[in-house]
Amino acid sequence: MYREAAVLTAPGRSPVIVREPIPVLGPGDIVVAMRRAPINPADLLMLDGRYAFAAAPPVRLGAEGVGVVTAIGAQVRSIAPGDTVLPLARGNWASHRLLDEQAVIPIPASLPIDQAAMLRINPATAWRLVSLGMSGQKLMAGDWIIQNGGRSAVAHWVRMIAVARGCHVANIVRSGREPRAEDHEIADGDDLTAAVERLAAGARVPLALDCVAGAATGRLAAALSPGGQIIVFGHLSGASCDIPSTLLTGRSLSVHGFSLRPAEAADSHADLVDLYAALADLMARPDAVLPIAATYPLDRLDTAIAHAREGSGGRILLALDAR
Repeated sequence: MYREAAVLTAPGRSPVIVREPIPVLGPGDIVVAMRRAPINPADLLMLDGRYAFAAAPPVRLGAEGVGVVTAIGAQVRSIAPGDTVLPLARGNWASHRLLDEQAVIPIPASLPIDQAAMLRINPATAWRLVSLGMSGQKLMAGDWIIQNGGRSAVAHWVRMIAVARGCHVANIVRSGREPRAEDHEIADGDDLTAAVERLAAGARVPLALDCVAGAATGRLAAALSPGGQIIVFGHLSGASCDIPSTLLTGRSLSVHGFSLRPAEAADSHADLVDLYAALADLMARPDAVLPIAATYPLDRLDTAIAHAREGSGGRILLALDAR
């Protein structure tokens, strides 16, 4: 039995599709037939050699995805053939994966497969970002969160999770986009602080979530209340965070870096199973549905990547079961 997988041989080059035998099934292993995988901003950074945790090529691509178990080893107890699962590790742009049973999370088969493909990273990132903000009573019900990348998938999940905890969210969109007032959107720019003050109307703004970095970090800092915290979890601008030191000292601001995989390293497999069960329940809500711009088979990967780089109209998915 063979599998096809996307491999990056060098940053900046087009990935190659390799065809290889599936390794022999061990006693604690499972075989997962992959169904769908999105092309995420982190995947594009990996392709360009700009991802924070880039590995030496060759690199098997695909930060997340969803599949169905087709075979299990003799000692596997927690997973059965037919289960829908999320692989925890990268390498999901592939037709099949051979994984240890502890390297996947079972999820309800009732979730639409296209939406389930996007459950692994963005929802968990949003949940942990909001939880970090609320630790130590820094963020409380009635407070405001400001976040750039306001129309991103992470931002979508932050809104859902924060509102459920009694917080408000201001969504900062790129300069030039028309803000939607009903979604508490604000266009990024030099007048961001004043716009946030008008929206918050005197309420505290103790938390900023930054996926852009560069000068955008300083604009977020300027809009925070004294004692506020910036959590940097992305660097879409490709630039280093730029924050005036007078803001940090004058307002006693703190800056915290975040990445999902190191953050979850201390969690047990049982903890992760519980977390994703809760996130799957949220994903079942009608307002959790994220737009999908297009779906491509793996043999059209270059076209799919080019479409994803356009950065608008929803997520690009790979249909890994398409033949």
